Amino acid sequence: MTMVEKIGFYISIFIVLILLFFIFFSKNAVLDHKMLKGKERSVLSQIQTIDQENEKLENEIKSLKTDINYIKHVAKHEHDMAEEDELIFKDKSGSKRKTP
Repeated sequence: MTMVEKIGFYISIFIVLILLFFIFFSKNAVLDHKMLKGKERSVLSQIQTIDQENEKLENEIKSLKTDINYIKHVAKHEHDMAEEDELIFKDKSGSKRKTP
């Protein structure tokens, strides 16, 4: 190897090292990519949870629009309503007592 070839070889090695440095430590480098992938997994998990909740709410809305038995159930249990032939008894003394 001549002196010019050695200098060219060392310069090319130096350039490759500089490029590798920029690949790993620049603004959009591999380390940032890994961090962003972790954030992406977290966001995708949140999206999946919200999608499940949305599906549950959509099913409830559909039931409230179409299912008369579900409407009666919600009216009775969530809004303390009764049908025409039902009586509701509430114990007033029990609600004021403190449980030991």
